[in-house]
Amino acid sequence: MANNGIFRNVNIIKELNAASGSSMIQLYQPGILNSLDIVNNARYSGFITSLRLTIDITSITELQSISNDILASDATIASNNKATFDGNQKKALSFYLQNLDTPLLKIMDVYLFNQRPYYYIDVLKYFTSSSTFDVAPDTQMFVQMTEVGNGLLLNNDRIIILGSAIEESPIYDQSFLSVE
Repeated sequence: MANNGIFRNVNIIKELNAASGSSMIQLYQPGILNSLDIVNNARYSGFITSLRLTIDITSITELQSISNDILASDATIASNNKATFDGNQKKALSFYLQNLDTPLLKIMDVYLFNQRPYYYIDVLKYFTSSSTFDVAPDTQMFVQMTEVGNGLLLNNDRIIILGSAIEESPIYDQSFLSVE
């Protein structure tokens, strides 16, 4: 009977709040196989299948958007969207990746607004155009609040990061799995 690997599901669950400050927080790295597995301290490969933010920020003024007429031109819509972005207070959450060959690299900033009661952003699409973001065993994903002129998270502000990943490790020889 052929078995191509060991699989497991993991959840990515983090809350950022006022206590987080500007700390660099590890969000995800594929897990380590347990000591009974093939190679001690070997890591899985990860496949992030979902990653989203729940944003609940009240320490800045509520978002005021410039509405667009249904017949507005693309240029007018773009101009109104830029004016909405520029004219509102915001905070920023930065995402970083690194591995053994590459130092910490900023991948993107996600700008966060006060929209009541709260709102969601799917961030997986910023990492890949595929349905999963493949993460090598030595790769780490970090997040950090970044100052963009309106302070960091304050008072009851919070960002919940929820995601899931499927992790896989190959089985090289079934005899290694026998525990005596």
